[in-house]
Amino acid sequence: MKIIKNKAGFTLLEIIISLSLFVIIIILVSDAYQVMQRAYNKNSNIAELTQNARVSIDRIARELRQSSGITASLPETDTDPMNPPPSEIFFQDGHEVSQITYLRYYLSGTDLMRQHKAYYFESDPLVYVTYNSLGPGGEPPLERILEDRIIGEYFSDLKFWGANGLINISLGLSKNINNFSIKTSIFLRNH
Repeated sequence: MKIIKNKAGFTLLEIIISLSLFVIIIILVSDAYQVMQRAYNKNSNIAELTQNARVSIDRIARELRQSSGITASLPETDTDPMNPPPSEIFFQDGHEVSQITYLRYYLSGTDLMRQHKAYYFESDPLVYVTYNSLGPGGEPPLERILEDRIIGEYFSDLKFWGANGLINISLGLSKNINNFSIKTSIFLRNH
């Protein structure tokens, strides 16, 4: 009597080895995907921070160059602990020639804000005057906010300093665990 072996199936050992290899391959592919996803997210965050910084610096620089002057004195350096650089800047708008208006850049939480404002006296609200004008009775002008809007997000730091027509700007941005900082200098044309 001859015994016939059925070779149509897999042994238990072959199934266990195949499943183990399949699980190992799935784990390796999953880990590789997670590493690539983290790298993509980090690069995407850094690209967004860089774009925010570039657009903000370009806008501030363009408007500072056109300005007829900075309204407040800035410290000459950013290293003097007795006179630290301010986190906002206020200057006369050089684009608007028919009326005297001012621009202010400042942080509100993590948003970089651009405020456009004007000053006037109650006796003639349609005529804008300089921010330090005095009325007939010695009263200061009233302030009118023409626009106050966000021009950038994810900001963690903003500083201004400089002298002799050179304004230095330092921006810090942060999103998730990614940080980005940039410094630039701007020469005022109309100084």
